[in-house]
Amino acid sequence: MNINIFPDASTVAQEAAAFIAAEARSAIAQRGRFIIALSGGKTPWMMLKALAGERIPWESVHLFQVDERIAPRGSADRNLTHLQETLLSCVPLKADQIYAMPVEETDLGSATKKYARLIESIAGFPIIFDVIHLGLGADGHTASLIPEDPVLKVLDRDVAITGTYQHHQRMTLTYPAINRSRKILWVVTGADKVEALGHLINRESFIPAGTIDQQKATLFADQSAADELNKSLQRNFHLSLGIASDHGGFELKEELLRRLRFAGYLVTDFGASSLVSGDDYPDYVIPLARAVSQGTIARGIAVCGSGVGVSVCANKVSGVRAALIGDHFSAKQGVEDDHINILCLGGRTMGVEEAWDLTQTYLKSSYSHASRHLRRLTKVSSIS
Repeated sequence: MNINIFPDASTVAQEAAAFIAAEARSAIAQRGRFIIALSGGKTPWMMLKALAGERIPWESVHLFQVDERIAPRGSADRNLTHLQETLLSCVPLKADQIYAMPVEETDLGSATKKYARLIESIAGFPIIFDVIHLGLGADGHTASLIPEDPVLKVLDRDVAITGTYQHHQRMTLTYPAINRSRKILWVVTGADKVEALGHLINRESFIPAGTIDQQKATLFADQSAADELNKSLQRNFHLSLGIASDHGGFELKEELLRRLRFAGYLVTDFGASSLVSGDDYPDYVIPLARAVSQGTIARGIAVCGSGVGVSVCANKVSGVRAALIGDHFSAKQGVEDDHINILCLGGRTMGVEEAWDLTQTYLKSSYSHASRHLRRLTKVSSIS
């Protein structure tokens, strides 16, 4: 996920508006139309006001809702009410270009099918939005995908009805509709979202937001949320880490370093500090391995093109147990059973999201201290 931090909610709103405008111009240039689904919230209403000042071919914009409360038309509880107030009065967008969720109908089951067909008439089948804008609740909900609600298990429909949440049932887009979109825009502000934001960034599936696809996602958050998040995570994460790579793993190393620091880990970068074609991985991996061996840092991460070279190199240092990892089972069991202390990854063999998932599994796993594993490791360490 592309993470962007700005000083305050107002700047977040402005930057998010600029992001939407750029995506709109691109989509219209490529496909002749821009199809977006919007969520509600205080910062999003600021975002929409800022969007009114952007240069957009409004006649080619189609605006849908991500979710809506079951409430009468004109109700202050309705996202549509605020949507109309913030956009229709400010931009040359016709009323029939805003497609309201039919939450006033008596048969809500039929209403969801009706709305899905309406989206299909514009976005095609299967439904693909150009951009879906999402917010994040303090409880980890997004859209109206609510913790423990049966709607979380709806995978055969694009639109569904929830149970009662904060005094209202709701109509919402489901996971399939959201995850098929070309781009996902998260707008998250406020210190009350700290815990949920941490779970989102770490892709924790026990919150509804954690299941949303992050490979095509961009996050805009304010500094207060980021600062409080870092403080919170630094209190929880006690591991000191080191990371190293050569040219073959440089880009992956830089992205992992950024994510680890944002997540609150204390990370020492052993290099390379810049991309130098033809450099040698031992120059960076040996200092990392020695720091792990001496206990200066608790665990390491080493990256080269395949991950093989850094693994061979790190294991030459006494006290290091490095392993090239490519699956979650090995990342977890490698720590629990074999007490690995350097995770080796291939910068040219896996994507960022796969590497990040494996890194999180590695860091969240702990050595079991089981007698059979201790016995085996003692035999390994006795080899001269």
